[in-house]
Amino acid sequence: MPVLEVWLTAIVLMVLLLPLRLLVRRLRLPKLPLQLATLAILSWALVRTLPLLVLPAQYQAWISTLDELMFSYLGIRMALWGFLELPAALGLRKQPAQILLQLLMLGGGTVATVIVVQEQAKFNLVSLVTTSAVLTAMLGLAAQEPLKDLFAGLELQFDDVFSVGDFLDLGDGTLGVVVSINWRDTCLRDLTGALVVVPNTKITQVVVRNYVAFGAMGNRFQLGLDYSLPPSRARQLLLDVLDKHPRVLNQPAPAVRVEAFADSAITYDLVAFQQPGNLGDLLDLRSELLEQIWFTLERAGQSVPYPVRELRPKRTILDSGHPEQRSLQERRSLLSRNPLFGDLSEEEMLQLATSTRCLRFAPGELVVREGNRGDSLFQVVQGLVEVVKNQDDAEPFQVACLKPGDVFGEMSMLTDTNRSATVRALEECVLLEVSRPSLGPLLQQNPPLMDRLAHLVSQRRGELEGMEREKVNQQENQLLKRMKQLFETLTL
Repeated sequence: MPVLEVWLTAIVLMVLLLPLRLLVRRLRLPKLPLQLATLAILSWALVRTLPLLVLPAQYQAWISTLDELMFSYLGIRMALWGFLELPAALGLRKQPAQILLQLLMLGGGTVATVIVVQEQAKFNLVSLVTTSAVLTAMLGLAAQEPLKDLFAGLELQFDDVFSVGDFLDLGDGTLGVVVSINWRDTCLRDLTGALVVVPNTKITQVVVRNYVAFGAMGNRFQLGLDYSLPPSRARQLLLDVLDKHPRVLNQPAPAVRVEAFADSAITYDLVAFQQPGNLGDLLDLRSELLEQIWFTLERAGQSVPYPVRELRPKRTILDSGHPEQRSLQERRSLLSRNPLFGDLSEEEMLQLATSTRCLRFAPGELVVREGNRGDSLFQVVQGLVEVVKNQDDAEPFQVACLKPGDVFGEMSMLTDTNRSATVRALEECVLLEVSRPSLGPLLQQNPPLMDRLAHLVSQRRGELEGMEREKVNQQENQLLKRMKQLFETLTL
């Protein structure tokens, strides 16, 4: 065949491989061995255009063997693709282990090499290896470690203790997500994005912790709290933080246990479960939980203790944004801007301000949860909060975004009903809380105040929901009746 015709044929065949590659990718089929096909085409063209007559006769058979070997390897690889990988991609059978494909390719390639070399070059590789004691010893010694890794890789693949995508801890500080498992090594991607290559024999010799084997990833850490905080209250406080976080799973349920009585604190063991992921996901959730625990402790008048060696009273220095920095006059000023309490007298305003408190919340922390009982209302002093409403068979949607001066929770507080929506802090925020017990004495001293509150709350709700006047009046009467029953009960 003329040289030009041979190379034109080779170029056309290689060009045709490009649309074939795109078609396979579009159909999301297993990757074709196109590189091997390209090498086979090139070897075919080289063998047919090489001036074999110029070469010595003893080399001609070896060069001709090249073409046969390349097409033999390509045929074996295509057979594995067609009989194992393609049916698995179409859902007809289970995905074959990668190491199995590698072993079949290695075994088939070895057999093909022996047969082709025997037929084309008239050279017996088997007899060479078996009759040479030195060569056999050298091969045996060289193959010791690779064979160990090979059998370890087979054990890992067929035991199915972990697979690609699982997050592993090998116990020596090596943590990462499994990227691939081959006949010799297991490759992990760690927190920094680096590729960590671990020999298979090492994995079979150590205790491997698979975080995602059961569909949920446990996040466990310890925290010390002050002895002045009773363990029952501390456990409930910590459980509330875990329960409110949206990325903490309900099943398996989070747990808080008393671990030990340490020198300066009671140590608690916390376990929260989250969706399978990697080390970054673990650290992110732990960081968010610790941040929200700090704010929760602050609102409860507690803090994380530390060892104190000097025998002197501890003085806590409050930061400028601390809620306790809000003075009585400042809280009174905030209440005067509240549309519900703007008409109170100076004496009533101070009386109410005395029993209120400012609370600080972390970004992402729940202030109130839909469906829970509510005995207080809140006024936004600093920051932003969002009002979120749950809906059946769909993601929760945002109803409103509240800014400083806005009020929420008044309906639940005045009627002792469940919260109608969830309120979450969008950033670090400070809220002024007015509780039902602090408002009760005012309503008893000033009966017209109860009528005015019922009117204002009903009017605000009617404006928000676009109610007609008659319905607003009807709701106002019902609200006033409920308030009288509730606050008269509180004074008994």
